[in-house]
Amino acid sequence: MISRRHFLIALGALAPASAFAQPRPVRIGMLGPSPFKVSVYAGGVVRGFADLGYREGARAAFDYRSADGRPELYAKQAKELVESKCDLYVALGAEPPVRALQALRPPAPILFLAVDYDPLEKGVITDLRRPDRNTTGVYVPQNALVGKRVEVMREFLPEAKRMLLYADRFSRDQIPAARRAAEQARFELSLVEFDRQPYDYAAPLAMARKAGVGAFMNLASPVFARDRQAIAELLTQHKMASMGSNNVQAEVGYLVSLGTNTAKIARRVADTGVRLLKGAKPADIPIEQADEFELVVNAKTAKALGLRIPESIRARTARIVT
Repeated sequence: MISRRHFLIALGALAPASAFAQPRPVRIGMLGPSPFKVSVYAGGVVRGFADLGYREGARAAFDYRSADGRPELYAKQAKELVESKCDLYVALGAEPPVRALQALRPPAPILFLAVDYDPLEKGVITDLRRPDRNTTGVYVPQNALVGKRVEVMREFLPEAKRMLLYADRFSRDQIPAARRAAEQARFELSLVEFDRQPYDYAAPLAMARKAGVGAFMNLASPVFARDRQAIAELLTQHKMASMGSNNVQAEVGYLVSLGTNTAKIARRVADTGVRLLKGAKPADIPIEQADEFELVVNAKTAKALGLRIPESIRARTARIVT
């Protein structure tokens, strides 16, 4: 009579090696506007997947591509990702990456993080509740946030008359909201809209400072986010009070920022991504709108500018950078 232990050992000896092999890591293709090291969101998304059990080199393999401000590269990079037969495609930040992936109609789902555009208004999807085109995702309502950012600047600078505004091709849809907000807050707006890279950040700032402009704001753009350190250094040089669109800008020297917590929103993207990897269909996952926003103030910058943090702002501040 053969024992259960000996039976299992014999069964194992007869079984092919593939029966005990680890499952193939899922392949996640990521397409974004900025290189990985300076991307505001890419690292957080990868960490989010890792926290949920899909760590690089274990259960997941990540393939990240970036056009780094050259939109003509997106089609080629998207094609390369689709040809590598990924299990999931993640389009970060701007509209061109998700458009490039959708144009190829890959069999695997597309997941977007829409930071600089409204996916419904732009036609990336046609229904928020039941997304189509094999695409779902998370988006940040920038137009609503623009007005609140201008209001915060008015609280900081009750006597300022003019504001310098940086926009570009990625953020121009936010300009009308900025104009309305500036008018309501009694700011005369000086708009600089960049087209070709590299952007000349220094010259408009120098001219504005000489003209007595006291406030600065950039709209939400992957290029401004990528160049946050360089912009912050110029703002410090010209002693300009500034508003950023995400928390990392306040961390590097902007006076204040109002936007989503980048780590939290990246984790929400990873949460959705894991659901898709486990078999959920994009049409069954409604588009998720970011609804948690935080005010971050850089106390060191405020001190350098000789500004007091108003109590009305201090009471609403999620974090003060010291």
